[in-house]
Amino acid sequence: MSSPAFQPFNAPPVPEVKHERRLVRRYLLQSALRFNTGSLLFLSLAIALMPLWLNLGMAGPDDLDARKLNLYLVGGGVLALMAWFALLSSGIACSFLARLAEEGEALCAEAMASSVTRRIEAPFNSSTTFDLCTESLSGLALGTALGYSGPPAFFNDPFKGRIVLGRWRPLALGRHVEVRVSSDVGPSCHIELRCRAGLAWFAIQQGESLKAAETVCVQLRQHLARHANALDAARRERELERTSLQARLSALQAQVEPHFLFNTLANLKYLIRTDQQAAQDMLDHLVGYLQNALPDMRSVSSTLGREMDLVSNYLEVMRIRMGARLRFAVEVDEELRNLPFPPAMLISLVENAIKHGLERASRPGLITISARCEGKLLSVSVIDDGVGLTEQAGQGTGLANIAERLLLLYGREAGIFVEPGDGQGVRAVLTVPLAANHAF
Repeated sequence: MSSPAFQPFNAPPVPEVKHERRLVRRYLLQSALRFNTGSLLFLSLAIALMPLWLNLGMAGPDDLDARKLNLYLVGGGVLALMAWFALLSSGIACSFLARLAEEGEALCAEAMASSVTRRIEAPFNSSTTFDLCTESLSGLALGTALGYSGPPAFFNDPFKGRIVLGRWRPLALGRHVEVRVSSDVGPSCHIELRCRAGLAWFAIQQGESLKAAETVCVQLRQHLARHANALDAARRERELERTSLQARLSALQAQVEPHFLFNTLANLKYLIRTDQQAAQDMLDHLVGYLQNALPDMRSVSSTLGREMDLVSNYLEVMRIRMGARLRFAVEVDEELRNLPFPPAMLISLVENAIKHGLERASRPGLITISARCEGKLLSVSVIDDGVGLTEQAGQGTGLANIAERLLLLYGREAGIFVEPGDGQGVRAVLTVPLAANHAF
């Protein structure tokens, strides 16, 4: 029995362990049978070769008595070796039991088994799990943990989801670990891990298979957990970025307040006293405008139809205010109305057209709004025949606000450009990418 390891004076005492008698008897019997079976196989090979050795070693045909004597000696030697092997196996097994007791562990069925199985649930699909297992099991760290002098001998078959590793090749002869990744379809799968003894089945089992299975199992669990944590961290980071993006978009959209609201209410108050029908029409369009505008202030998505309705109500209100000085036309095909479109951008272009184009002109003006799809892009244009581009037209938060929100939402795939119209006025075009299922 080995001497107990040194422990500091303040270390807690190792609890006394008593092995289950049934398991101890089974382990001693199993150890003797395994060890003696292996020894008998070796001796059988030696005995099978003995006649050849005797024939080569005899000088002539007169040495029959010597041959018989040698056979008796061989038989006696075999019996003596078997007895010695039985004592040796019993001594090794008892030493292992004593070592377990010193370490405070009780004998279990897996500690004396030549094959140990484990199951691991992986949070990834089978293909990703197999790649992660291959990466983890082929490294030097695992070979060192298993007591190898270098990386383990390694074999993998991605088509069958099978990985085998051991100390040397051929892998089936020595103690080896076989890992199988299930072919389950879905976001997760499971791993079946089995440690096999190979020719070590004939040796006295001292927990080697259990230790190897636990080592590989811990290695795989840690590797999978690290990748799962990294993915969770990346997912949380994307969620924070998305939340930050929505907050930034909301802040930008909050800048797009209905500048005409107070003027419209003042006009409505005047019309109630002078023209009640015009006041009723203005109130109806104002309600329609607010019904479409208020949700835009709290959302980062809308549809082209909803934005067109918002613009139509806004222009109806402005036509009542401006009278004959404002005419408008909204041209959009019905199949385009359900396409996704960023909110509160088209209304800003229309406000700019009225504020910087038509209100500065001393004549009636026309605003034309149209939309068309070209492949994977949706283009919406706002054309006015007002005073054209002026120094004030590009100032303020309108166009800069739209450009920044487009960059946040679509990157470089979206854009806005403003150019002089045909002859007079301004043409503003807003272009956004379409989702794959909406491409024309």
